[in-house]
Amino acid sequence: MSSVKFLQNLKRINEEDLRNLMEKGETFVLYVRSERLYDKVKEIFDVDVVFPELAKSFEGIPFYWGDADELKELNVIPPSVLIFKEGKPVEFLQGIKTWAEYTRKLKESLLC
Repeated sequence: MSSVKFLQNLKRINEEDLRNLMEKGETFVLYVRSERLYDKVKEIFDVDVVFPELAKSFEGIPFYWGDADELKELNVIPPSVLIFKEGKPVEFLQGIKTWAEYTRKLKESLLC
């Protein structure tokens, strides 16, 4: 069974995709995980489960995911959720957070 099974309905992006989204001034949410660290960092599984549910709750806002080994320019420790508004990172959440914290940060960053 694939460790990314929960993310199968979301688009996986690489560094080139990320650069394009940023250059176009897109607003989106990015989850950075690590397949390499999946068995060592339990929080990756937790965010794998939560992130697609967040995407369902914020329809109309693109949610993407990528592997830290393929998004090296970001230089983040997985699991991390980054919120981009108009191509610029405006919020960074590292590790597992409560549902309330995720939704509050998303609303503050994207809906204002």
